[in-house]
Amino acid sequence: MGAGNNARKARHPAEKKDLAFTTANGQQVTRNVGFAIVQVDKHFTVDEVVFAEKGDLLLLGARTLAGLNLTVDPQKKKLVAAGPLPAA
Repeated sequence: MGAGNNARKARHPAEKKDLAFTTANGQQVTRNVGFAIVQVDKHFTVDEVVFAEKGDLLLLGARTLAGLNLTVDPQKKKLVAAGPLPAA
């Protein structure tokens, strides 16, 4: 038999991962979680994200901000470069 008969396409089916969360006001919600490329201007990272539904707040978590190498400037109320990354 030729390789074509035995060859299989590599498949990575999309998996749905629903998790339960408690919001700041105590409400219980279930949201879909997955991976996404997050980009803010020229900064980007890959992170696990919670997919919002209509009416949800849009938030960037500490892990995503660290991946983007950004921090919040509370006086200017905007994201700014966090500075040099530590090297080993």
